[in-house]
Amino acid sequence: MSYKDEIKMINKNEIQKIYLLYGEEEYLIEKFVEFLKSKILNSGFEELNLSIMDGRELNVEKLIDACETLPFMAEKKLVIINGLEVFTSQKRTISESDEKMLINYIGNIPDTTCLIFYGTNNIDARKKIVKEIKKHGKILKFDKLRDASLRKWIKDRIESYGKSISTQEIAYFMENIDYVGKNGQQNLLDLDKEIKKLISYVGDRKKITVADLENIFISSFQNDIFKLLDAIGKKEVSEALKRLDHMVYQGEAIMRISATLGNQLRNLYKTKLLLEEGYSTKLIASKIGIHPYVAKKSAEQCRDFSLKTLENSLRNYLEMDLAIKSGKMKDDIAIELFIVDICTNE
Repeated sequence: MSYKDEIKMINKNEIQKIYLLYGEEEYLIEKFVEFLKSKILNSGFEELNLSIMDGRELNVEKLIDACETLPFMAEKKLVIINGLEVFTSQKRTISESDEKMLINYIGNIPDTTCLIFYGTNNIDARKKIVKEIKKHGKILKFDKLRDASLRKWIKDRIESYGKSISTQEIAYFMENIDYVGKNGQQNLLDLDKEIKKLISYVGDRKKITVADLENIFISSFQNDIFKLLDAIGKKEVSEALKRLDHMVYQGEAIMRISATLGNQLRNLYKTKLLLEEGYSTKLIASKIGIHPYVAKKSAEQCRDFSLKTLENSLRNYLEMDLAIKSGKMKDDIAIELFIVDICTNE
C-alpha cells in the first residue's frame, strides 16, 4: 500500500498502532507525520499526548513507558521516534538486548497509542524488527516524485503562495533542477527552498516568468560571468571589459573573477567535447558535476567558440594565472589583457 492510500485510510479514522516510514523524500515523510499529528492530537492537549524522541539516543524502556501512558482527554496519543538506526543490517544505535525488547513489545502496543519510526532511507525486510512492524502495523516508502506528480507538486507549492505559473515555466523549472533520475542529487526539501527563493524574488507580482527562474537558479555573480563570456564569444571587446568593470565595481575580487572565469572556460571545453559525442545537457551536468542550468548555459555558449580557441584560452589562462601569482603582472591588467586576447584571436 502506498502512503497516499494510507492517508485515505487515516481519513476514515483507521489509524495503525505502528508505522515505519522510510525513503528518499524526507519532505513527504515530514508532511505525513504532520498529517497524523493533525488527526490524532486534539487542540489544547497536544503536548500532553505527544512524545518525541531522538532515535540516536533512544532509551527503549522510556519508549515503552511513553507508549503505555494513557492519552489525556483523547482517544490516542502519538509517540514519534526519529533517526533510530536498527532497520538495516549495517548500523545499530541501540544494543542487541534493547532491540529484542523492542521487537517483543511491538505486538503489545496498546490501541490508545500510535508509534511512528522515521528518519531512514532504507530498510532490510529480512530483519525481525521490520517483519514485526509489518505484521502489526504499516511500512510506507516515500520515493521521489515522478513526472506528472512532480509537475503537480511544483504547481501546487507555487500556487499556495498566491502565485501563478504556466506549463512552460514548470517545464523550465524541471529542466534546471537536479532532481529527476536515479543520479539526481536534490530532493523536495531542496526544491522547496528554490521555490521560496522564487517567491521572495518576485515579491508582490503574481505571475512567474522564465526570467524569474533564470535569476533564482544561479547567483548574480555567476550570471555576470555568463554575460562576460557571452560578450567574449561574440568578440565584443568593449562590452566584455564593461562587464569586467561592473563586477569589480560591485566589489568582486579580481582573483575570484579570474578563478570563476577559468572554471567556466573549462566547463565550456568539456561541454563542447561531450556534445560532439552526443551527450545531452542533462547527462553532461551529471558527468562533469555541474548544475543543470550551468550545463545548459555552457551548451549555448560553447557554440561561439571552436575547440582550438578554448584550448588556447585555457593555456593562456594558466599563463596569466601564473604571471599574477608570481608577481610578474598586476591582476587587473593581466585579466584585461587576457580578455582582449580571446576577443581578438582565434
